[in-house]
Amino acid sequence: MEVWYLFVAASLVGFFNGISPTGITLLVLSLKNQKNIVPALGVSAAFFIVFVVLGGFVYFGLATWLQNILPKDSTVDHILELILAVALFYFGVTIKMKADEPKEITQITFGGVFIASSTVAILEFPLSLPYFAMLQQIHQARLSLENTLIALTIFNVFHVVPLLLLTFASLFIPESYRWVFDWLRLKIMVLGIYLVKFLLIFLSLIGLIDGVGHLMGHPILPF
Repeated sequence: MEVWYLFVAASLVGFFNGISPTGITLLVLSLKNQKNIVPALGVSAAFFIVFVVLGGFVYFGLATWLQNILPKDSTVDHILELILAVALFYFGVTIKMKADEPKEITQITFGGVFIASSTVAILEFPLSLPYFAMLQQIHQARLSLENTLIALTIFNVFHVVPLLLLTFASLFIPESYRWVFDWLRLKIMVLGIYLVKFLLIFLSLIGLIDGVGHLMGHPILPF
């Protein structure tokens, strides 16, 4: 009975955790042509694969294993952190949208959407607290390997159900209302560039301060 409870819980938690503002934003951007949903399916595919792979790393202890074989408090790690921080700061400052550029996506492909969505999913994964809570519940239940894989599969399938529902629902939107997607896409592109700049610069400053702090013996991050 406990196994079925976990299966149901995994489906519910996965579904509500899958209502991702970032995922929906990427979905709207990729639906330039609502009659061609193939590129938009790249969003669901990316989130599914990334969460399956990273979730497996966390649950089966591979992340801990990799951490154990790496040298602790290595100066090289902090130098790499500083290099990455400088690179992020450079991209955050230089990235821009020229005023004379058309604020429209000229070409959208499944591969391009998949790569962009995978990057976002990787960044979003550490913030997916419901997923980690579900992994903990599955671990505490001491399930067999077969039931563990089933529970993880259920979670990850339902995790992309909201995105898939929105993707296929776009096929049935009347032509007279398709302007809504164009309006949302334009707003996202105009405002999104400033959000990306802010996040890149913010993360770079955290990395710079933490990297220098580690080298001086006063880190600001606990890892």
